Amino acid sequence: MTDLHCHILPEIDDGSKGMDESIELILSAQKLGYKKMCCTSHYRAGRYENKNYDKILKKLRDQLEINKIDMELLEGNELFLDLDGLRALKEKKVKTLNRSNYILVEAIPGMTPMALKKSLERIIDLGYRPVLAHVERYPFINFKTLYKFKKIGVVTQVNLKSLRCKKEIYRWIDLNLVDILASDVHDKKYRNYELEDIIMEIDNKFGRKTRERLLMGNPEKIINNEDIEGTIDEKKISDTGIDDDNFIKCFFKRFKFRRST
Repeated sequence: MTDLHCHILPEIDDGSKGMDESIELILSAQKLGYKKMCCTSHYRAGRYENKNYDKILKKLRDQLEINKIDMELLEGNELFLDLDGLRALKEKKVKTLNRSNYILVEAIPGMTPMALKKSLERIIDLGYRPVLAHVERYPFINFKTLYKFKKIGVVTQVNLKSLRCKKEIYRWIDLNLVDILASDVHDKKYRNYELEDIIMEIDNKFGRKTRERLLMGNPEKIINNEDIEGTIDEKKISDTGIDDDNFIKCFFKRFKFRRST
């Protein structure tokens, strides 16, 4: 598996507090079956700006080699989507996922759906593919907004631990509105790799193929700068009435059904 969203680089942002904690987190990820990790430290202009990123990444890689820990660490950032962040991306100060055209991004607090959509479109106009982090955490996100974001080319990522408390995500997965499942790990105490039960539940609910697509296939394609798998199930979307263009069609479809019963 490949983890596209984690904060294991020590003393870069609000993630790992030291090299020992980073090593412990990596070993926990390895036990789950992870082989690759994108070290997506926050990029927030004026606060987190990749200070010593390259130096610390090299040091952590060296420690893995010394301790014979088989884990590939890749570059990345989680970009805070304010104006300064967009400017930094344009100036190529932000690290994409393994130097691909995919960039992990997060909405700023209080952002409206329209403002977020405009920011995502600006990223696309710059030639990048935005991967919207932990979509389940934004209060305005629902079937309709996810559908609209995916239609313009946005890749959607959900945090694995969120599946314990927000069962609506399972329906999003069923509709192919989720592209990536990742850890968003920050520390060994709370936001950690205690995820085995969740991964097993995904397998039980959707089968091996879906689990592998969300945790292996799509992440691997992203770090290789390839198009991801998983097209939107337009029929299921139409049946839910999410697509505004199909609203009238859905209405008459339901009306016809009631008349025939």
